[in-house]
Amino acid sequence: MIITLLFILLFALVVQISGLSSDVIFPVMQVVKVISIFVAVAIAIKPAKSKMWLYGALVGFLYMVLTFLVFSLLDGQFVVDASACSDLLFQVLVGLVSAVVLRLRNKDVEVI
Repeated sequence: MIITLLFILLFALVVQISGLSSDVIFPVMQVVKVISIFVAVAIAIKPAKSKMWLYGALVGFLYMVLTFLVFSLLDGQFVVDASACSDLLFQVLVGLVSAVVLRLRNKDVEVI
């Protein structure tokens, strides 16, 4: 979450200074989410001996819940719509895939 907030603040500054198009915001935010989830999964699965995919999926889920709550509070409204649901699915899958990729690098550890 902290990584995401730092990236968002930095990116907002870059957009403000450079006058980037608003078309750039969505893809950049997706990359920020992927990086943040990947880092969180890397930290979360270190002590795990098995079922890393589950830890990864849970990290993606928790990341979505936390970011949804924080940004909804900042926006002043809580809206659960199709976009939020697709974001949830995306972030759970990113967490799951991140865990599998990270643990496949270590051949001595059981992934499933």
